This record gives sequence, C-alpha cells and structure tokens, in this order.
Amino acid sequence: MDIGTLRLLRMLSAPNLCDDYWSMPTSNNCLSGMALLIAAMIVIAGCASPLVLQDDEALAVISYRVGDDGHILVDTMVNGEGPFQFALDTGASISVLFDRTRKAAGLALLENETVMVQGMVGSGDFPVVNVPALSVGSETWENARVVSLPANEPPLAQVDGILGVDFLRRYAVGLHAREHVVRLYAPASVSERSYLGWTSIPIQRLQVGTSDAAAYGIYLHIRAATIPAMLDLGSNANVMNWRAARAVGVLHRQPRKEEQLAGAVETAPITAELTVHELQVQDLFWRNRRFLIGDLQVFTVLGFDDRPMAIVGLEFFEERDLVIDFLRGRLLVRTARS
Repeated sequence: MDIGTLRLLRMLSAPNLCDDYWSMPTSNNCLSGMALLIAAMIVIAGCASPLVLQDDEALAVISYRVGDDGHILVDTMVNGEGPFQFALDTGASISVLFDRTRKAAGLALLENETVMVQGMVGSGDFPVVNVPALSVGSETWENARVVSLPANEPPLAQVDGILGVDFLRRYAVGLHAREHVVRLYAPASVSERSYLGWTSIPIQRLQVGTSDAAAYGIYLHIRAATIPAMLDLGSNANVMNWRAARAVGVLHRQPRKEEQLAGAVETAPITAELTVHELQVQDLFWRNRRFLIGDLQVFTVLGFDDRPMAIVGLEFFEERDLVIDFLRGRLLVRTARS
C-alpha cells in the first residue's frame, strides 16, 4: 500500500524573508547567543469544547484568531501600548518584537548586544530589546529580553511580534480549537494530574546551541519509519527533509520547478510535496496530511542535516484540542468537541 501522493509544485514568486536521536552533534558549532526562530516564519508564499481544567484554575484565558497566513494571533500589550497582534510560536526559542512595534511602544535597542537568530531558511545577527512589561490577558512578563527584527515581508504584515518558547514554557499552555481560546495554567496544576479522554504524547526537548534556547519535538510513525518532528504551532505548513521523504518511500528527486518558502531572513526552495495517507503518533492516527519536502537550514541547525526529520505545524492538529505540559514533557491531545 502506498503511503501517499507525491506531486510537483509550481513556482511561486516569494519575498525574502529525549534519546540520542534528538541529540545535537557537538560539532555543530552553535554559539551560546543563538536563538531558533521558526514558527511564525514558516509561510508558503502566495497562500493565504469542555476544557481540560476548571475555569478558575487558568491564570489567563485569551481569545485567539487564526490570521490569513495561518498564525495563531493574540492581543498583547507592550509596555502599556497596544494591543498588538502577537503570534504564538512553539518553534521560536526566543520572543520577538518587530521593529515597527518596538518603535510604537517607545523602546530602544540595547547597545552592543545581539543574538544570532537561526530561522527556517536563513540566519543573522539581530539586536536585543528589554521590555519592561509584556502582557497577555491577565499575565505579565516583566523585563522580557527579546530580539528586534525587521518585518518587511508581506507574510508577516499581520504579525506585530512573536511569543516564543521563552514565554510559553513559563506555563502549561492549552489551545482549544472550537472555543478559539488559549488558556495559560500554572505548570504544576497540569503536570500533577492525569486526564481521561486525552492522549498523552511525550515531547522531547531540542537544544539549540549551548544556550538555554530550546524547541520541542514528537515522533511520527509512517509505515515502518519513525520520524522525529519539531512541534511548530506557528507554522501554517508541515515540512520534512529529503532524508525523511526517502525513509517513508519517496525514492527520487526529479527535476522540477520550485516553490519558495518565505522565512524571516531569506527564502528557500521547496521542490515537492507529499500527501501522507495515514500516520500515527502514540495511539492517535492522522490521515491525508500534506508535507512540503525540502532540505532547509533549520534541519542543519538542529543537527539533523544527515538524518530524517520533519516539522509539524498548526494544520497538522486541525480540529484537535492541545495542552502543552512543558514541565512534565508531554503533549495532551484530543478531538475538539462541539
């Protein structure tokens, strides 16, 4: 039985923009001042229930909307100014203010301090800014040190900033599809409990360099292959590298026109896409999931340039409720209820 349907992609114009399997090789030469920035960056150019805990146990309940480009957007106050539209991004190890937002909030860059930002398709050194108060709902992150990036690309026009893992892992984060709300919980209130009716999926921490920067991943089972996949809820696409594609039965890279994947720094070619008819994560099955195929820079940054790896975005979890329990290292998933 075939795993799915592989098809060629048309060219689109684009703006520039655990266990040992997860371990990074020590020869990766990553620096301590490095950050991974992916989720709000993955945009295909040209594209457009009952809750897990009692209401009074959530520290904050925030309505969200999904932007035209697929980002999960929440109202965020920056140093008392706003609200601004920030994207939730489990693929970004560091939070971001875009330059226009920083200027609107009256914040200055820190002198002589930069961070190497490793994005989906490019990298660069960018300045740092200290935000006295970054507020989402009733929760405030004080003295937040974030990176300031330009936002010159159309895919990021709706996004004023990014709430990355450095903010999100302060909580257990619930994302509820039918209600369109994000719920922030005290980590212990979720990690100390079990939830009937939810599937618990282990998440592995992916270290980025020698700093505290990190992303998180799960395992996909496609036919006989086990593919590690970074959890990237800020992305509107699923991606796998060519080693993963070959591991699940895609044997040849044929000459073809390329589609461009727009990132924060540059663009990169996507040479094919694969529709996987069925895959499994723990006890859950997913059907007809679309993956773009390309050897992007992020796979090298994470130490998977010579091993199969994928990235799963928001569309992968369509119509499912999620709770990310960073403290206990698990992803709770269930089908969203009406």
